[in-house]
Amino acid sequence: MRKIIQIREGWRFGRAVDPSAAVPVAEGWQEVALPHVWNKENPKEEGPRLYANTLGLPALRDGERVYISFGAVAGRCTAWLNGVRLGVHSGGYSTFRFDMTAAARKGQNELLVLADNTRFDDIIPLGGDFSNYGGIYREVDVIVTPFVHFDLAYYGSEGVELDASGDGRVTLVPHIAGNAKDCEICYTILGGDETISLTAGCGTDPVELNIPAPRLWNGREDPYLYTLRASLLRDGEILDEVELPFGFRDTAIDAEMGFFLNGTHLPVRGVAKHQDWAGAACGTTREMQEKDIALICEVGANAVRLSHYQHPGYTYDLCDRAGLVVWAEIPLLAIPDNNDGLYKNAENQMRELILQNKHHPSICFWGVQNEVAMMGETVQMYGKIDKLNALAKELDPDGISASANLSTVNNDSQLNFITDMVGYNRYSGWYEGEMEDYEAFFDGFHRDNPQVALGLSEYGVDCSVTLHADRPKRKDYSEEFQALFHETVWPMVEQRPYMWGSFVWNMFDFGSSVRDEGGVKGMNCKGLVIYDRSVKKDAFYFYKACWTDVPFVHLAGRRFARRSGETTWIKVYSNAEQVELIVNGRLFKRTEGRRVFLFEDVPLTDGENVIRAVSGSCVDEITITRVDEPEKSYIYIDPNPGFNVKNWFTPGQSEEDLFPQDSYSIMDRMGVLKENEKVWSLLEEMIPQVVGNPRVKVSTNMTLLRAINFMSGQFQEEYIIELNRKLNAISK
Repeated sequence: MRKIIQIREGWRFGRAVDPSAAVPVAEGWQEVALPHVWNKENPKEEGPRLYANTLGLPALRDGERVYISFGAVAGRCTAWLNGVRLGVHSGGYSTFRFDMTAAARKGQNELLVLADNTRFDDIIPLGGDFSNYGGIYREVDVIVTPFVHFDLAYYGSEGVELDASGDGRVTLVPHIAGNAKDCEICYTILGGDETISLTAGCGTDPVELNIPAPRLWNGREDPYLYTLRASLLRDGEILDEVELPFGFRDTAIDAEMGFFLNGTHLPVRGVAKHQDWAGAACGTTREMQEKDIALICEVGANAVRLSHYQHPGYTYDLCDRAGLVVWAEIPLLAIPDNNDGLYKNAENQMRELILQNKHHPSICFWGVQNEVAMMGETVQMYGKIDKLNALAKELDPDGISASANLSTVNNDSQLNFITDMVGYNRYSGWYEGEMEDYEAFFDGFHRDNPQVALGLSEYGVDCSVTLHADRPKRKDYSEEFQALFHETVWPMVEQRPYMWGSFVWNMFDFGSSVRDEGGVKGMNCKGLVIYDRSVKKDAFYFYKACWTDVPFVHLAGRRFARRSGETTWIKVYSNAEQVELIVNGRLFKRTEGRRVFLFEDVPLTDGENVIRAVSGSCVDEITITRVDEPEKSYIYIDPNPGFNVKNWFTPGQSEEDLFPQDSYSIMDRMGVLKENEKVWSLLEEMIPQVVGNPRVKVSTNMTLLRAINFMSGQFQEEYIIELNRKLNAISK
């Protein structure tokens, strides 16, 4: 039987002196424990770092094998044991293992691990709107097995492929390391305290089992799980054994009616999440992962998009138990032409993701790509995405493949016709356009592509719980605007039965070292909950009112505690049908409604005012203090505002005058501008800091105006107007 030894303590960490050496050395060794993230304070920092540990290994008997198992190592990982190189793994989010047997000896063994989070051009992702952490940030185990065992090196899986369907069929494909001759595998299926099935198979032969009338894994309603126990035997002796939790369920997607679980329509009410936490970065504990799933269940979501990479195995376990439908994905955010190494890495990460996790009944959608069109669209790109989609279907024939497209992807783009379902990442009303634009997009896309299953894979706005507004507006970063945005957009999704649903971006604020906006550096603040999970923003309670039926009332604006004026407005979120508002002990108003209860012209007396919302036995209370002047600390003033071209027009001047169709302008996309040598030379001369920015370089769909605004504060408005005039002088 296998033995598992956890290696959490006794690690040494240092900077690699010469990472290209046959066996590198480090300087500045310090003692650390796992999980360890070395750049959590400065995620922009990249490069090779060394870890070392002295392993006490037992003597190997009867041909036993010994592996080192990594839950994940950021970037590219190379490992040595006693000076012998064990192997290289490329990809920072999946489980992988190295066989140490040939280099191992009884007693003390020196393990050396080079963890390099450099953005290599042959490892996905090439970049992204999330921090690039570094280190050995998940668990590390030593695993001792018999010579013949379930193959631990088979893409980091447990060595048994399991596919289960709602009719009770279980297909099992074992992968055995060593000589499996004369071996058999005993498969046992356990349900609760009951043994449901017991059967044996020979060697590596696939086996199909049938369980009559299985209890289905049915999402939040009944997330029932079974356990498969696979025992590898020779002459009746158990050599190795693994267990996999699984569930019986069927899924389907329809372009007119959306998503179905076990034959029943299930609108996807989802949130997305990254894995990181305040203070821990990506090195989260089990308790942190449990907290995240508990909060997702509390808000009433029935689905989660685990973005934009493979998450810890324990997170998928928690989703199984909670009944959450999962969108799991690989970190493919760009796929340039003529980079076969990057494609091969994407393919390998797809194999790891699916083979390690396809037994999880919660994973219903396999994400093939996210916003790859950021760099423009090409025929090569379509071909590679098509091949990745085919691979996902080969590995999980009954799985549903998914794509998340950038908002600039046209309705007729080939990217919309490859995977089983399509989501769009749209930020109308925040980065561009108006909130009302969602309706026109949904209906227009469905009219143009009635055969495509459409949903909203990302939508949201940034906000800080310290910023507030009486009259919330776009880009004020107020808690009130975030709430207003979601109140406006979610019903547009909900009212369209042809849409499979949506994923709020994001459930939690998360680290993004490329960001500096809304007065917050290094963070994406679109979460419904703040980074340390201590505060649920008001928008959290809007969705709780939409998605749950356990009675509650919530008074919004509790952090908007200092208000000026004789009257104010009070907003209440509740899933009740009637709410009373009591102001300073007196009933102000009783009103009926749905989800959002807005009370206007609420009187304020000088000093503190106690506001209570009551619905049946549910009560919530806040205190608002009336002040003479608006609280300045609540108002965000952008020190580097972007340029608003609406102010550039003079009387009698039209948009065609400033941005002619037959000449270039700042409204053209970067990819178009790059195609003209004269135009690009002008940009390199006048705005070198823009065209040289790494994020702009890979964003061919970004307009020049947005690229300039991305680096706001570095140019005078008159200078950019002059740049636009010079571009106008160059004909297309």
